[in-house]
This record gives sequence, structure tokens and C-alpha cells, in this order.
Amino acid sequence: MNPRTLTSVLLLAVIGLASAPMALASNPAGASVPTRTQINQALKLINCKADRKAFRTLAFAMRDVQDSGEAKAGWQPIATEGEGDGMPPGGMMGVIAEMRLPAPVRVFGHETTRLILSRMSIVAAFDDPDVARELTGTLELEGRGAEAPPGGMRVVHSAPEEHGDGIEVIALVADRIENDPSPISVAGCLYTTR
Repeated sequence: MNPRTLTSVLLLAVIGLASAPMALASNPAGASVPTRTQINQALKLINCKADRKAFRTLAFAMRDVQDSGEAKAGWQPIATEGEGDGMPPGGMMGVIAEMRLPAPVRVFGHETTRLILSRMSIVAAFDDPDVARELTGTLELEGRGAEAPPGGMRVVHSAPEEHGDGIEVIALVADRIENDPSPISVAGCLYTTR
């Protein structure tokens, strides 16, 4: 697959997960506070410092958070605002859960209190929409061109699947999301097979 095509496909996946709403599911009072161990595990995955197996283990363990509406291991369901198919507002598929941190952490040099987990990636969300442009440069990501929104991707690992015929890809990503009511930036790691 052409690297530009792979970049476009993978960034679309990140856009899908990052357009998730800022609100927690219907019962934020029942939300659990993540432990330091849970936060550290998530940050390791966001920084592409874990393998795809570690990501799949977390994503598999969280697969029922959206359906059950209950917090699990520090992760909270994302509100679907009455959407019958469990899809977050904006029609963005693949988002599993979010982690609201009790205190800000630094991710790629910027503070955040919100992490988002999807079926293919885990990212930090930043209220500053210009973070994506900065991180595209500092993380040495391949950008999408001058006319495209800020953001990019850099593959940090790719190898044939151990049991299959695909290619496992781990990539750092950053993107600006035109979220309602205001744009945000997201950055983190994509774990997928192509």
C-alpha cells in the first residue's frame, strides 16, 4: 500500500475516534477515578511504547463499556445521546470509552485530562486546536499537505502478522478535529493491521 494512502486511511480512523463528544455517559456521578497504574498503562499505549498485543488486550477488556454504560478500569462510556446503535454524536464509529483524569498529565509536552480509546487507537485530547500542527513537526509526522487540516502520521513499527497474512502497524498520529462547539487536537498511537 502506498504510504500516502496508508496515511490517509489511518488518519480517517483517528478522526473517527476523536470526534467523540466531550460528555460522559448518562451517569457521570457514578464515574470511577482511574488509578495511577491505569493511567500509566494508557500513557504507555498513547506514546506507542507498548505492542499491539497490549493494545488489543485493553480494547478487548473495554469492549462492553459502551453497551453496559458502566465504568471499567478507569474508563467511562461515551455518551451516545440516544443513538440506538451506540454510536457517538456525529456518526463516528469505533469509539469505545474515555478516561477522565483526576489531574492533568503531560502528553507529548502538553497537558490534558482526557484520553480516548477506540477499536484501533488511543489518543490524548487537547482543548487547543493548534497542538496538532505543533506535534506534526515535533513528532516528525508525515503531514497531509498545506490545504489539509493540521495533522499527520509516522509509522513506528510494521511487521508481518505472527498468525495471519496482514501487516501489523503501530503509528504515532496527531490531528485537528473540528468538534462542536470548538475544535480540538488529538495525538496518540494507532494499533492496526493492514
